[in-house]
Amino acid sequence: MTISEKDVRHVADLARLHVEDEEIGPLVRHFEAILGHFSALSRAREEGRLVLDRVDPFLFAERETPPLRDDIPVRSAVGKDVLASAPLRKDTFFVVPRILEEE
Repeated sequence: MTISEKDVRHVADLARLHVEDEEIGPLVRHFEAILGHFSALSRAREEGRLVLDRVDPFLFAERETPPLRDDIPVRSAVGKDVLASAPLRKDTFFVVPRILEEE
């Protein structure tokens, strides 16, 4: 499968990512390499070189719930520094562009 620049721009748009023009070419090659790996796996399975029938899909999933620590709020002096470096802020909040249209 061939990936086009249009495909890369569409994926970036869906992910709401800004991609510079000079980044498109390397991303096209990167996506094609990823699809090439999936294609190789698919061929190996079709040829019987990759047998997955007896593989438990949840083999490596956690079987137990991990232990949780207590959620203890901690004051931090870093917050003021981070907020001070924000391009836009209002009181103690960051101001960010709206990404969803109003209903």
